[in-house]
Amino acid sequence: MRVVNDEPGGGPFAELVKMQAEFQTRLIEETTRYLRRLQGVFEPRAPGTVLQPGTETLVSAPSTAGETVELNVEVENRQRVHTMVTPSVTPLVESNGTTFFPATEFSPPSRLLAPEEVAVLTLRLPLPTELTPGTYRGMLILQGFRDGGVPLVVEVSAPQAAP
Repeated sequence: MRVVNDEPGGGPFAELVKMQAEFQTRLIEETTRYLRRLQGVFEPRAPGTVLQPGTETLVSAPSTAGETVELNVEVENRQRVHTMVTPSVTPLVESNGTTFFPATEFSPPSRLLAPEEVAVLTLRLPLPTELTPGTYRGMLILQGFRDGGVPLVVEVSAPQAAP
């Protein structure tokens, strides 16, 4: 009696192994992303490690509730050692007290900068459709930033009514 294993696609066991591998890969990616976000909040800071030239406020273009705001920040490592940059955003508050806890995504979520290296961090901030129109203020926190962070202003207008 001869038993062959030449079934197309490898059979049900191969499919199970493939699904497990995909699950483990996704689990590792999500866990790493979550830990990088936490790292930016709890990791100790070394003053002067990451600087943004100038003292300007990071301001978004006027956006509509339901859109995604995208901003770019250029950071430079002016020390003689490598440093890790992990950005995070504080809750955004409007002058009437409305507070918005953004589900911010960064690209890259974390970055190791060599001495004298300049990198661009991209911030994506989805605005909920229920968000009250107004000017929201908060901070973009950068580990090691001399003043603790960069002021962030997001201007939100009401969504246009469908005709």
